[in-house]
Amino acid sequence: MTATVERGAAPAHEVVLTRTYAAPRALVFLAWTDPKHLANWWGPHGFTNPVCELDVRPGGAIRVHMTAPDGTVYPMTGTFHEIVEPERLVFTTRAFEDATGQALLEVHNTVTFADEGGKTTLTVRAVAVKVAPEVTGAVAGMNEGWAQSLDKLGGVVDPGATEAAAREIVVTRVFDAPRERVFDAWTDAKHLAQWWGPDGFSTTTHTFDPRAGGEWRLVMHGPDGRDYPNRIVFTTIARPHCLAYKHEGDGGVNFFSTVTFDEEGTGTKLTLRMRFSSAAECAAVEQKSGARDGARQTLLRLGEFLARQAPASREFVLSRTFDAPRALVFRAWTEADRLAKWFGPKGFTVLACTLDLRPGGVFHYGMKAPQGGEMWGKWVFREVEPPERLAFVASFSDAQCGTGRHPLSTEWPLEVLSVVTFTENAGKTTITMRSHPIHATETERKTFDAAHEGMRAGWGGTFDQLVEFLATN
Repeated sequence: MTATVERGAAPAHEVVLTRTYAAPRALVFLAWTDPKHLANWWGPHGFTNPVCELDVRPGGAIRVHMTAPDGTVYPMTGTFHEIVEPERLVFTTRAFEDATGQALLEVHNTVTFADEGGKTTLTVRAVAVKVAPEVTGAVAGMNEGWAQSLDKLGGVVDPGATEAAAREIVVTRVFDAPRERVFDAWTDAKHLAQWWGPDGFSTTTHTFDPRAGGEWRLVMHGPDGRDYPNRIVFTTIARPHCLAYKHEGDGGVNFFSTVTFDEEGTGTKLTLRMRFSSAAECAAVEQKSGARDGARQTLLRLGEFLARQAPASREFVLSRTFDAPRALVFRAWTEADRLAKWFGPKGFTVLACTLDLRPGGVFHYGMKAPQGGEMWGKWVFREVEPPERLAFVASFSDAQCGTGRHPLSTEWPLEVLSVVTFTENAGKTTITMRSHPIHATETERKTFDAAHEGMRAGWGGTFDQLVEFLATN
């Protein structure tokens, strides 16, 4: 399967994606029009579709219940407008109903299927024709959602794509650092020594030659006292876009890795792909060493290293242990109806609350103060790892989900990155929140630093309300 993303002169809220699948056009068309097939690939990674009903005719109805990994259900309805088998589909989808049953988001979709000598080139054009302020976050993630869906479609119609995916471990993370600095962290031995490896590991470098054909010979020292010799041969160094290398590890574990660095705002989206010789070898390595979790821990350490290199600002840290299982506490943080019952300073009541739980999704809320004033805020999710971790950029907002200043301080940072972890022990859950300003001026950082005690008191009251909520739910 090959993939390209096409963008031309497009209206607001338009996504155009093209994929070529090694499958005949009739099969790809069937995957879009047979509910048994559609249920297997529709939606982002990790989503399922327990309800999937299609009446494939002009005027026919579409009904799908997309279910997130945490169990949240996102109902979607729609209508087919045009069906030219096996060449073209035109349909409208509607989602996110308000209290009156009206859709907050409506998308007009055109899908074409072109025969390429036994292969099929598929083009999706999705235009959001109705976008309520509450769902602007969902629209912002429309491109990524479609991209993941079409990747899953490849696994349905192209068995080779499934096997290729089974040979890979892929980990992605967004860092609040410019691409050049993230790239430097991968290509400077002094930097690598400070973050390379999973939790508890350290690294000694003996040879480091970051160029195509150059070697990196290192020994990783595990927390168990064992040493793990490794040899890496760089095959590509393309600053600051990507690098690739062949890895020869202790015990004969060999694989090929690519690392890509994409600008995302003022930050960097990094994607690490580890490709093994077969699906069986990939599964064996994952079972033996937990390679996926090790890669995730390694990138978390990279994030901590980059944060230490950023302009100084004291990190706000707050921990609290709750007498409730982790799954319940995580749901209290990630379901809108639950959040509305405890979130916010003491004395405040929630006026509005919408939540789109996925990377790029938005939690948007409004509150009424005891004195009668209103306050709006939002979180834009960066990481959602149920039931262990949330990362989001928090901002003050307005009823239209814009980004605004603190209502009482013009020197408060516009954006604060928060990472919330959930750990369970003996049926109790410890929440640890770590927050620091991003893209902030020196004055804004100092304002944030000076406010820690007030933040501790405010979040302490909020956590008190969470205790009360958990006791009765």
